[in-house]
Amino acid sequence: MAFTQYYPLSNFIYDPSVSPTKPIQHLHEAESARLQHHATGRYETTYRTQFAPRTTRQPEQFSQPTRQFQNVFSPYPVLPKISPDHNPTPTSDRKSVIDTPVPQKPTPQPQQQQPVLNNEDTYLPREPILLTDYEEERLAEQIRAQLGGEAAVEKLKILYQELAAYDPNTTCYIHYNAVRSIAYQIGLYMADDTFRFAMSKFVSADQPRGLINYEDMIRYFARCISSLTPNQYENHPQQQQQQQMMSNGSNFSKSNDKFDPDESQIRLLLKQNLKQFEHDGTIDFDKLTRELNSVDRSQSGILNRQQIEEVIYKVRIPLQRSLIYQILERHCRAYPKLYNWRAFVQYLKERTFDIQQIQDRSSPIFSQYTRSRNQWLDDLQKEFNERDRLRLIERFMSNIANNEGVRLESTYPNAWFTRFLRLANAMYSHRTDPNVMQDYLLPREEARRLLQAYNQVWDLQINENKILRAFDAYSRNGYVVINEVLKELAK
Repeated sequence: MAFTQYYPLSNFIYDPSVSPTKPIQHLHEAESARLQHHATGRYETTYRTQFAPRTTRQPEQFSQPTRQFQNVFSPYPVLPKISPDHNPTPTSDRKSVIDTPVPQKPTPQPQQQQPVLNNEDTYLPREPILLTDYEEERLAEQIRAQLGGEAAVEKLKILYQELAAYDPNTTCYIHYNAVRSIAYQIGLYMADDTFRFAMSKFVSADQPRGLINYEDMIRYFARCISSLTPNQYENHPQQQQQQQMMSNGSNFSKSNDKFDPDESQIRLLLKQNLKQFEHDGTIDFDKLTRELNSVDRSQSGILNRQQIEEVIYKVRIPLQRSLIYQILERHCRAYPKLYNWRAFVQYLKERTFDIQQIQDRSSPIFSQYTRSRNQWLDDLQKEFNERDRLRLIERFMSNIANNEGVRLESTYPNAWFTRFLRLANAMYSHRTDPNVMQDYLLPREEARRLLQAYNQVWDLQINENKILRAFDAYSRNGYVVINEVLKELAK
């Protein structure tokens, strides 16, 4: 009969490690003494068991089968399997001191996570900050207030010289600590937050963090200071002449950049937009004010055009975008592209009330805004006369600008060759032969008359004897070769 844990026809339990064929009735009493020491296998020797301790079996484990071996005739027990992630610790043995150390393969170390706190300098951002027109103006005002004065201009020059000495390779980039320390040493004081905000405009993503473009920064400071005394540093006379020549032709044709719509046109468009709209309490100005106030998180009363338009359409006020823009530019402009939304709400309230009163013929506002036929005709006549007058003024001023440009060119030495090219173009305009491959010939007397006239018009001051010598050198049977004459006169 094979040895089993439970005998099929009996209630006795067999322990094969003690006696395979002997039944044990009182298991707890018989095995109580064995709990004090380690259990040994039947075929294990003393040498083997003293280095292989056995786990003590608890009373609740006596009902489990004892340790089995793969081979009963093997004198050694089967060792447990070693898990692949188990790293055995080397045991201390007397032979390990004498034996040569065996080189171990480097075990792959798990990648360490980067600590949250590192040594990276976060005083300045990696990329330059982008500011709105309103923020740019406020920053320029703070820089002007803190650097204002004529002495700051000379200090900026000294600052550039000192910073250039720190940049021998002329990369235009230097660390912000050097900029700040040198600025304080030469007496160029500025609030730390303002200085940091200004330096954040001149960092570059292509440069290491903390480096700023000091040339652009100093140039920016100079522009901020220049608004204090704009006429302190006058331009060179030649530069003034060039600027006047470039601007004379366009000063009288271009209007002011600020858009200034007509108030009567705004009211007419507003009336047309609200004509099909019920005015009796349907425009919820409280809701409009509440929504605009929620969008204005800084509570400054300033919003851009897109934010105001979104709130208007959210409250379902039927206004065209062009009309909203005209109202904002006419009555609510605070800064370039920024508007006072409280003034917009107030203006909309007033105009809506006026429209309601205009519909009531008994109201005094009805006669104020309802114009008669004669009044409309008078307005049209005034508008026509005004346009005609402005047209004449523009034509007259353009003529003055052209004459002024010619006069300035005559006294400006570097523009002589430009005027000579105009003379050459005028001479070639008299050519009648379409064959451009042949020489351009003119009769001697006609060529002399044309050259004298253009010489006086363009104020070239070419000597008469020089013109006659050129004619004598390049004459053919009473004709003059204009190509060669112009080359000779241009020398």
